[in-house]
Amino acid sequence: MSTYESTYCNTTTDLLFVEPNISQYDGKRVLASNWVASGTTHLFYLYNSGDVSGQLYLDGQEMTSTTSQPSSDNEYRYTASTDLLELYQSSGSANTLNSSMVEASSDWSTLKSDAVKRASDFVRGYLPFPIYPNKGVGTQGSTERDFPEIVIRATAALACESLVRPYDNERADLIKNQVINDQGSGYLDMLRTGQIHLYQSETEYKKRGILRIISQNTSSTGGIVDVKGTPSYSWDKIKIIISNGGTITEGAANTTVKFNSFIGNENGLKLEQMASEEIIDCYWQLVGHSMYVRFSSGVYITNDEFELEISGTIDHRLTPIKRVQMTRK
Repeated sequence: MSTYESTYCNTTTDLLFVEPNISQYDGKRVLASNWVASGTTHLFYLYNSGDVSGQLYLDGQEMTSTTSQPSSDNEYRYTASTDLLELYQSSGSANTLNSSMVEASSDWSTLKSDAVKRASDFVRGYLPFPIYPNKGVGTQGSTERDFPEIVIRATAALACESLVRPYDNERADLIKNQVINDQGSGYLDMLRTGQIHLYQSETEYKKRGILRIISQNTSSTGGIVDVKGTPSYSWDKIKIIISNGGTITEGAANTTVKFNSFIGNENGLKLEQMASEEIIDCYWQLVGHSMYVRFSSGVYITNDEFELEISGTIDHRLTPIKRVQMTRK
């Protein structure tokens, strides 16, 4: 069996971000102190041990599972049909084992991995739209992850909830409420109603223009401070680049600092020139697709580059739901 579905968070730092004490919920249970000698040197039995098909620990150390009778130090075998646990210890005795901490659980790594997989499947099923990875240059967020931060955090929270719930229902409910709650203020609730957007979403967020700094000299102090307009094209990334650097000072005319802008065409993005050697005047200036930007005063260095991503299309599935209170007179 194989799957092409992805998991949205990792099993380490993402879980710790939600629940710093997650390792306390590793599923271990303490076994009874009823070890007896088996009659074979160094081999000990624990009858009616309960399921130990996962992982066995002796004083916190992982033992090694084997399918044959244990014959090396720290090897164990569990037989479900007889509910018998066998453990080989080259030193010590049954009394030593009975005074030790012997625990059983699923392997912690496997347990966390299963929780993340199930949480990812839940998120996929709960949201009314697909989640696309942020693959490619310039599409990832500031944390450089393959999926949106809100999806990562929601998945991690649901995974933590399932790990915590067997031990602390109240704590598990608090974690789950971050993601889903009756007030509709959870991460996934707000994604469903469009109050939170994803990078992939064709919403008002892109319609207003997403401005990014592609590259900027460390000496630069000026930049684009505002965007306005209604995109006249379905989707594009507009390149805005300083073609001639210099300093713009309020109260003094600028005749040297200029910019170019480029839109996409049938051959690719940022290829067709729109603004050409346009002098920056710190008022609204057209860059393409009916979109305008406003530069600030400051120092600009040649080849400082900005990007304006726009979308003239709105996906109404992701448009925030508006509520109107009606009264009857």
